[in-house]
Amino acid sequence: MTDKKPFNKEQSIKIPFSELVELINQKCDYKFAIIDNEVDEELMLLAKKEGIDLTGYKYVIETSGTCHSQNRHGENSKDRVPLTVEDYFLIPYIIKNRDAVIISPSLTRIHKNRVFIYEKKIGNQYVYVEEIRRGRNKSLAFQSLRKRKAPE
Repeated sequence: MTDKKPFNKEQSIKIPFSELVELINQKCDYKFAIIDNEVDEELMLLAKKEGIDLTGYKYVIETSGTCHSQNRHGENSKDRVPLTVEDYFLIPYIIKNRDAVIISPSLTRIHKNRVFIYEKKIGNQYVYVEEIRRGRNKSLAFQSLRKRKAPE
């Protein structure tokens, strides 16, 4: 178990997505990158059906989420098809070119927020999960990424 520093918003640094991906295997201070500032119409309508207004939301990825995914699903995990650093570069593509997306009926453990679950086949089958964070930090935040062998 590693020591975690408490989150300090003033110390967080907005960095480019490509640099964030390079930090995945490092233990570092909290950093984040904005993937996209615009939520597409289909996602807006899906959320609206659940009573969620995504006006003003942006897509965000944070080192806390990438570290979680690497620990659980990365090259040192027991997953049959582990994630590589290169897989994180597919996230914007998965979001915009998804094969399917749902809003999970269950809530996240800590913040009690809903999540979007995306699926996309790109050779392998990818499952991307993002948390719908309400309040003043309106964001769709990276939660997890998994990769498995696609059915034939």
